Amino acid sequence: MLSQLKLSHLAAGAVAVLVGYTSSVAIIFQAIEAVGATQAQANSWLMALGLGMGVTSLALSQWFRIPVLTAWSTPGAALLAVGLKDVPL
Repeated sequence: MLSQLKLSHLAAGAVAVLVGYTSSVAIIFQAIEAVGATQAQANSWLMALGLGMGVTSLALSQWFRIPVLTAWSTPGAALLAVGLKDVPL
């Protein structure tokens, strides 16, 4: 399986992940600000999101034997940014 992996495959995957991760990151920052998280909490939140997306993408890709990319929900992130204003961490 690794012998079939090409640089173009890795580049396409990297671009897809970059677009998927950065497309909603501004809204995620607003949600983090809404709850008043510290910088360390914000970092761990984003790391957990990134690791979760990576692990689920790898697992689903292996399970279905096709490329699968998971990402967070932009409407869900917007809901968090608006709905968490009065919720303390």
